[in-house]
Amino acid sequence: MIRRPRYTPDTQIDAEDFRLRFEQKDVSFVRAEMDEEGVVCYYQSPEVFADKDIQVWITKTLEAFARKRVKERLVPRLLNMAEERGISVNGVRVSSAKGRWGSCSSKGSINLSLYLVLLPRHLQDYVLQHELTHRIEMNHSPRFWARLDEVCGGKAKALRKEMRGYNTSFL
Repeated sequence: MIRRPRYTPDTQIDAEDFRLRFEQKDVSFVRAEMDEEGVVCYYQSPEVFADKDIQVWITKTLEAFARKRVKERLVPRLLNMAEERGISVNGVRVSSAKGRWGSCSSKGSINLSLYLVLLPRHLQDYVLQHELTHRIEMNHSPRFWARLDEVCGGKAKALRKEMRGYNTSFL
């Protein structure tokens, strides 16, 4: 069975905080650069996309750039929200978790998935507020949802439902 390459010259990601495009250029194999907009991967010829090692390299490179973007943009927003709400946070880590967008430990540490950069900002904010609310209520009780609703304009459950339309299969 021949597997189709995950990334091709036509692959694009067009999220608010993470854009990806491929561009043919005179480079050796593949090279990637990140700027304010996102990531540009330069490739010498379309044939390089058939190389399994190149596919792995692209995935690892995109994950590294996504991790950096979360640290630059989402972590400061999280800490700002925490300060506005008077909530203490005992550290923030960026993980490569694909099954969960974020988590909060009982010790007050928050983990954010690097895949959050693929979400629209209002859903990123929902995840950040969700994890901060766990600093007050370490469960998903009615009190938790009521507190989260207070900072989500009464739309917490609608936002949770909207989240189900997104996945981490882009990277």
